[in-house]
Amino acid sequence: MQKEQGFKALPLRVSSASTANHYVYVKQHSIRNFDETKPPDRTLFVLNVPPYATEDSLKHSFSPAGKVEAVILQNNNESPNDGFKRAYVVFDKRESLLKALKLESLNPLSSDSAPLKAGIEKWTEEYNASICSPKDLQNKINRFMASYDKRENQKKTNKTETTDDEGWTLVTKRGRNPGVARKESVGEKLNEKLKKGSKKKELKNFYTFQIRESKMKNIVELRKNFEEAKKKVSLMKQARKFRPY
Repeated sequence: MQKEQGFKALPLRVSSASTANHYVYVKQHSIRNFDETKPPDRTLFVLNVPPYATEDSLKHSFSPAGKVEAVILQNNNESPNDGFKRAYVVFDKRESLLKALKLESLNPLSSDSAPLKAGIEKWTEEYNASICSPKDLQNKINRFMASYDKRENQKKTNKTETTDDEGWTLVTKRGRNPGVARKESVGEKLNEKLKKGSKKKELKNFYTFQIRESKMKNIVELRKNFEEAKKKVSLMKQARKFRPY
């Protein structure tokens, strides 16, 4: 098998009936920073993984080397749009990794126990899986509406104002600030404030003729002030005249 930049090329077929080989490139995984999910002494780094490959199918392909603990699939950083991926195949033992590096061939991706679906069959299945069934949709709607009704009822409860027998609104202790204690001294202070406020709110010039009379008085007062201002201006002008003798 060919080797390039430390990688070894291995043929990979889709199924046992397929005659076309797709090549993947493998080598032992090595990293600068340790990652517990990809231990270097048990992880095989695989490039050029076809887009239709799955974790289960790769486990089956590399099973001749030993038990595969996990497969981590990722998109290629260099060419993320071509669909091909890279994989980290983690074996349960170091010996299995060493054996995988010596493999000359791999199991097909598809097997009788775990058949691999590709092409139209795969796309059809993915499309059908993306459509929510009527039952699941109804369950989602029911959960949403139950949550919505609960929030609305809570809002109504928080805004509810209780009233006494005479129709007066009772102040409750809901909200951020607690209510004022109903003491006799507090009641007297409130009554005094209400009396003072009522005096300030006494209506003035309630009738139309009172408003008209008030306007006339204001006009007369303005005219009087205007005439007095004219006299003052005239006296000031006379005082400014130049008198040499």
